[in-house]
Amino acid sequence: MFVRKKIDYYPITVILLVFGIDLMVLLFSPSLLITITWAICSLYIKGFICCWNHHHQHCNFFTISWANRLLELIMGLHTGIVGEAWVLHHTLGHHINYLDQSKDESAWKTTSGKLMSHMEYTLKVSSMGYLIAFKVGKRHPKSRNQLIQNILLTVLVLGLFSWINWIGTIIIFIIPMIVLLFFTTYDTYHHHAGLDLEDPYKATYNITNHWYNFFTCNLGYHTAHHLQCGRHWSELPQLHEEIKEKIPSHLYREPGFPFSLMMKIEHKFSGGSPKKERMNAQVKKHCNDE
Repeated sequence: MFVRKKIDYYPITVILLVFGIDLMVLLFSPSLLITITWAICSLYIKGFICCWNHHHQHCNFFTISWANRLLELIMGLHTGIVGEAWVLHHTLGHHINYLDQSKDESAWKTTSGKLMSHMEYTLKVSSMGYLIAFKVGKRHPKSRNQLIQNILLTVLVLGLFSWINWIGTIIIFIIPMIVLLFFTTYDTYHHHAGLDLEDPYKATYNITNHWYNFFTCNLGYHTAHHLQCGRHWSELPQLHEEIKEKIPSHLYREPGFPFSLMMKIEHKFSGGSPKKERMNAQVKKHCNDE
């Protein structure tokens, strides 16, 4: 098979479609307004591609190496995070050290042991991300060399695009890459900040909302992901079902906008309400405990 699982065609198709529109706008847009409008409208979609880029680095979508490298190049142009940066900073760094704040590449504690503010964490991790990836790369020279190749190829492609249309390249690619690097880090703060550092079942927040997990490819099942980070993203709900009794109830969160709005619309047309469902769930839990 060309892809690891058929369901991977979902993120792959969206990634290629967005990139195709990027190129069409870059090459043929008759108006700067159209270019800016597309760049703004596509920003949220590229935010989801950040999640898919993350999943791909844990379990590649394709079974063929060159196809994975090509997709990584495109996702890097979308998100500002090239493929091997995920591998070094996140997979070979954070996943190994997330229970030790003195080593965690995405540490949410200061050197004095205090909880960082959301903004301090975002600025520190996003600005130091590539430097930390190179630092981790000292232990993994093959991966570090791949990171250098990723960066050089990305810069080369951006240079080519700039030669064709420098204003369009800045608007469609460079600005979104910077913005999404920042906001990807901003979003990860809520995965672990302030939680237990000994028990992996208490070290991560989870979001089980189906809309959130549809658009992020099950990123909400984060405890399951950390326990078995090599599992394909489509298998995380099943793993979560196997371990959910070990996860404290306060480590389940509701998603933010636009998923909160989707939930309200869904419950409005289905005749239910989030508040009522939570009350029913609490009553059911109490009865089971009795």
